Amino acid sequence: MERSLVISSHLTNINKVRIFLEKYFEEFSLSRNSFNHVFLGISEAVCNAILHGNQLNAEKSVFIKLNLYGNQLHVEVEDEGDGFCDTLLFDPTLPENIKCENGRGIYIIRQIADELVFKEDGRKLYMLFTL
Repeated sequence: MERSLVISSHLTNINKVRIFLEKYFEEFSLSRNSFNHVFLGISEAVCNAILHGNQLNAEKSVFIKLNLYGNQLHVEVEDEGDGFCDTLLFDPTLPENIKCENGRGIYIIRQIADELVFKEDGRKLYMLFTL
């Protein structure tokens, strides 16, 4: 039940990700109640891959992989950037960080995904959603 999508590093390609996810939900008769929740996590990860990983370099790609096991959706998002150290991420809810424009995406993913793991020096992100 694995499906993959490769997009170039343009923010406008988030719409391709939405369409890809909609088709996946339809193909496997997944509940639309979970769609927005999952799409939010994937779109945050893809935006981070495009902006921070690939630094908007249109010659670099973002790879999205979906795999369904029972009621668990495994999501992988990978970029072609240099990676990052996830321990250096700050908490955007702290008063000193409230006005920072960066740092919210990973925080959001951590709140809505059942599991979040970084691999390959932060170039690959794994999320698990229980549907």
